[in-house]
Amino acid sequence: MTTLRRAEDARRAALNLMEDAVHSRRATERLNVELRESEERFRTLADNMAQFAWTADARGWIYWFNRRWYDYTGTTQEEMQGWGWTKVHHPDHLDRVVARLQHSWDTGELWEDTFPLRGRDGGYRWFLSRAQPIRDAKGIVTRWFGTNTDITEQREMADELRQTSAELSEADRRKNEFLAMLAHELRNPLAPLRNSLEIIRLNGANSPPVAAAAAVMERQVGHMVRLVDDLLDVSRITRGRIELRRERIEAAALIAHSVDAARPEAAHRSIELTVTLPAAPVYLDADPARLAQVVDNLLNNALKFTDEGGFVRVGLEVEGDSVVIRVQDSGIGLGADQLMRVFELFMQVDLSLERSINGLGIGLTLVKSLVELHDGAVEARSPGLGRGTEFIVRLPLAPRSAALPEPVPINPTRASAIARRILVVDDNVDAAESLATVLDLAGNDTRVAHDGIEALAVAEAFRPEVVLLDLGLPRLNGYEVARAIRKQTWGEGMLLVALTGWGQDEDRRKSSEAGFDAHLVKPVAPEELTKLLTARSAGGGER
Repeated sequence: MTTLRRAEDARRAALNLMEDAVHSRRATERLNVELRESEERFRTLADNMAQFAWTADARGWIYWFNRRWYDYTGTTQEEMQGWGWTKVHHPDHLDRVVARLQHSWDTGELWEDTFPLRGRDGGYRWFLSRAQPIRDAKGIVTRWFGTNTDITEQREMADELRQTSAELSEADRRKNEFLAMLAHELRNPLAPLRNSLEIIRLNGANSPPVAAAAAVMERQVGHMVRLVDDLLDVSRITRGRIELRRERIEAAALIAHSVDAARPEAAHRSIELTVTLPAAPVYLDADPARLAQVVDNLLNNALKFTDEGGFVRVGLEVEGDSVVIRVQDSGIGLGADQLMRVFELFMQVDLSLERSINGLGIGLTLVKSLVELHDGAVEARSPGLGRGTEFIVRLPLAPRSAALPEPVPINPTRASAIARRILVVDDNVDAAESLATVLDLAGNDTRVAHDGIEALAVAEAFRPEVVLLDLGLPRLNGYEVARAIRKQTWGEGMLLVALTGWGQDEDRRKSSEAGFDAHLVKPVAPEELTKLLTARSAGGGER
């Protein structure tokens, strides 16, 4: 009985073992099927992805590539095994790629590189390539998965952008050089014209026709100077090269000076020009020259587009923490679309043949840029075409302090400089002779030279107190003359003034380094030169 029971237990155990084996075999078969299906899905996905894909063992031996790799390279699996992929790499990049890859194989670090690969047609395309380490539960690298992404078009676009940028930069450089040269060439003939006008003024224009002609010339020379300055300033602003020299100024004095300067033009065109200023002082922390340029441009614009018999009104007031400057005219007005575009560069408000004065379309662009540099804002208002325009500038009011500094005078009176020995050096004979005549009429003792060598000889013999020296001279340029004078004992205390058509920041830097005390740009206003000489007489002109 016991024997039979044992036999039955053994039979049942054997059946259980057989059943377990069957289940195990079936599970293994299902797992193998799933693995094959998973591998098939992976290969299908990998073969149809946009990138090349590949796998390598822990040592970096590549044993599989997707179909796109073979389609592109025209190679076989046997050729590409291990390090066979080096055959399709560009020889100029291969050593670097191998070195970086080997570093990643050795360290387990993520690999990334960019290089060209040769296609079946023999041509090369650029690829961004990466390899990611695959680690087990213990963090040990068991294999690598890598991709190569075609970035040829992106690189070509980037190269085109760089080339375009370089071309634009070169074009901008040439444009700035052209503007500087244009300004120089325009300023040179303007200098003797302004000097000649000063000679007429100093000698008295008793004849009404002569006085009228001088007034016309004065207006037109001033207009030309503004155009040249605006051209250069708009170039500086677009390059971010304008820096403000702020100081405490009294706004009413600045406005009054600009209005006074515009009165001859207004009177010539029978335009009523009025100004309303507050009784109490209004202070600004601003660059007086740049702010005057803002008001001058607005006035010039108003007068330009106002017909004879019209009016231009200028006002200054304080609103809260802001100083408000208003320039209103009865001129041609602006349409709604023009109000939005009037501050754009080269914007022309009126191009009709009936209106012969349009300007370059840069004055209001300068106004907007300079006002914004002062942390202010400007806007244009108009009821419509033919109904006038108003420009409103808002600037921050200077903060109050217990003791306000004495504001810098905006319009110093024309003072007579103490008689001096002055050497004028310019290869433009008209410019040199006319300026010498102006200085002689003011009581100075002057000499003239027209090239660098002559300038040194005259300076040594004449021992002038002041040298007004052009920079573009034959034989020795102005920089070389200045350096040579400063090396002499008799030239150490001379007032050296660069009087030139070159007025860029770089020109000013170079003149300062050469030993000049000041840098004036042609055509210099007589009062500006007088102010400089007077300041030196009072001990304020030292370097």
